[in-house]
Amino acid sequence: SLLYRLEHFNQLTSSLRVEYFKGHSTPRLAHCVDDQKMLVQGIIFVRHIKEPWNMELSTKLKKFYFFNCKTRSSQYEWPAEAAADFGYTRLSSLHWTWDPRIWNQILQEAPITDKLLEAFLARVNPNKLKNT
Repeated sequence: SLLYRLEHFNQLTSSLRVEYFKGHSTPRLAHCVDDQKMLVQGIIFVRHIKEPWNMELSTKLKKFYFFNCKTRSSQYEWPAEAAADFGYTRLSSLHWTWDPRIWNQILQEAPITDKLLEAFLARVNPNKLKNT
């Protein structure tokens, strides 16, 4: 298992390749770093900040800050009450399992980054792609 922050999602997608693995007759999606390759079976999106807090990026300062959606206040220091405990993190996580049969078809149609984002949007909100 590897851990990436959502703002580094492009770093993850740029390391994806189609590779053959021992014991599999068809190529599989692999996360390749240096000389190692790992079979990708899905992603778990984990929220580490409790609602109503969000972590935002200041476009002017290029620095992260914390925004409270309820009070509409913001601050650059980590708000202690925003820290998510294990239970909150587990219940608010999104599990995105990748079916290799579907990925074999998707990987033949478009660049990996575009495919991942499109597939993610379809999984989270299937109507979003149909209406665009």
